[in-house]
Amino acid sequence: MISFERPMGIGAILDRSFQIYRKHFTVTFLLMLLFFGPLYLLQNLVLFDVSSVSLLPESGETIADSIDRFAEASGSDDELRIGLLLFSFLLMPLYMLAVFPAAVSSQLHLVRAAADGASVGFKELLRSSFSRYWPKVGNTLLFGLILMGVYMAISTAVVFGVIIVFVVTVGIGTGFSQLGSDPFGSSIVLVVLLVVMYLLVALMVMAGIGFFAIRFGFYLPVIALEGAPSSLGRSWRLTKGNFWRIFGIYFVLSIIYGVFMMGTYALLIAVFKLSLLGQLIYIVMTLLITPIYMIPYAVTYFDLRVRNEGADLEQMLAAGQSYGSYNGQPGEAGYAGEAVRASGMTAPAGQENGSPANPSPEREPSDANGSKEPEKKDE
Repeated sequence: MISFERPMGIGAILDRSFQIYRKHFTVTFLLMLLFFGPLYLLQNLVLFDVSSVSLLPESGETIADSIDRFAEASGSDDELRIGLLLFSFLLMPLYMLAVFPAAVSSQLHLVRAAADGASVGFKELLRSSFSRYWPKVGNTLLFGLILMGVYMAISTAVVFGVIIVFVVTVGIGTGFSQLGSDPFGSSIVLVVLLVVMYLLVALMVMAGIGFFAIRFGFYLPVIALEGAPSSLGRSWRLTKGNFWRIFGIYFVLSIIYGVFMMGTYALLIAVFKLSLLGQLIYIVMTLLITPIYMIPYAVTYFDLRVRNEGADLEQMLAAGQSYGSYNGQPGEAGYAGEAVRASGMTAPAGQENGSPANPSPEREPSDANGSKEPEKKDE
């Protein structure tokens, strides 16, 4: 059983996530293969003519020759552009909308089962990942539209910002050129200023999108594990005051992912060139490392629950909730009630439905003069 008794730091969340992945490696990889294997297959079929790429690296073939052969397999520039547009703006969005929520839900239920101490089976996780499927798809679509709106708003602001930055930078560079006698040196200053300004603008765009992606991004566990029909507002409340900690988690994971994938790809190119075998091995390695984003996502959700609601999830699980059965009501009120029941406390009568904690006692019967009648005992 994986314990979620108290709030965790970045290192503890990552350590707990790697423990779960290591313990349930086989079922996790099979789920990733099922959900994301077809996506990589579609990518290669759309972007490349796999029939013209050798299965094994040919003897005497250099890396440059292999790259040229792989470029020829992608067809002409027009064919490559059409395939890239088709994959990026049609196949990928549809696939992510239809499959991605179920894939993430499978890892959410895996972590939930690990916390419950229940057995983790492939069929059970697959069945649970498609439960409440349409609310997940609908909220995923809404989440994507929100991020698109944020991107468009920030991009519009950036356009005006770039114009202002360009005018100011050109003015500063012109001033340097007039003050200095070396026009080459002033040109270097102008280029440096432009690069710095554009980097700052790009950083602002990424920070803006990342902020909303994190604040709204925990909608899936709310639907999958809490059973709430709408979840974006709940995600916003859960992540309040935790943005930088969550950002730090995914910043560390991005470094791990980038170093691992770049090192793997460089090694495969050196050994297998760009043969089909090398590409297949690269796809397998990608599937192996994909869960390092999803499992910490689930662990972070449970940590947010502990931080924001003070719910002892381990006691909650021990209180009788079995894996795949979530008895709490959607939203925060139902889960607050779970916390009371899990801690062994008995709620006062009438309090469960929102009535006052100390209801007025029933009046004893009295006579016309206001004196209390003696209580009659049953004979």
